Amino acid sequence: MKGNKKDYPRDFKLKVVKLSFEKAKLQDIARKFNITYETLLHWRKNYIINGEENFSVVGKTKLTVREKKIYDLEIKIKKLDTEFKILKEAADYLQKGYPYIFQYIAKNEQNHSSYMMCKILGVNLGSYNKWKNEYVSERQKWKMMVKQEIVSIFIASQKRYGSKRITAELQRSGYQLSSSTVLIYMRELNLRVSVKKCKIIT
Repeated sequence: MKGNKKDYPRDFKLKVVKLSFEKAKLQDIARKFNITYETLLHWRKNYIINGEENFSVVGKTKLTVREKKIYDLEIKIKKLDTEFKILKEAADYLQKGYPYIFQYIAKNEQNHSSYMMCKILGVNLGSYNKWKNEYVSERQKWKMMVKQEIVSIFIASQKRYGSKRITAELQRSGYQLSSSTVLIYMRELNLRVSVKKCKIIT
């Protein structure tokens, strides 16, 4: 029924369509964003025929033979443009070797699929995923160590130090953290400053 048809935001559609030009399997994209394969094809055709400015307008999506050739050519051009952009941005990383290439891919996963970046930059997707898992676990270990330091400082201060004073203590020990980050960690640890009330003598 038409009344049950879901209305997706324009920005969401654009994000999904642009990502679809990078991925090998459109089914994966459709599944990831919980839309049908047919819906994704419809959005892609709309984007190619009507352009980005008129993308939100429901327009013609049934293609003639000539329009189909133009559509396929447009997709190839968009893929080539994206590949050129990635190669240009990753040029310095490519000269430094795999760990740096992996860092570039991790930083840009919000803009491009890791599958496509690995393919363009000539690295193995499995190797990247293995590096990423190890990289994340190292960050988690570091975060745990920082939290232990925060707890130690907090207890030593008899629960009187807030995020700013704890940040200052951490920075003296060589940790580069902002007070806002320390505050987030304190909330995750459920640490609350104990304020003693002064007795008024009458």
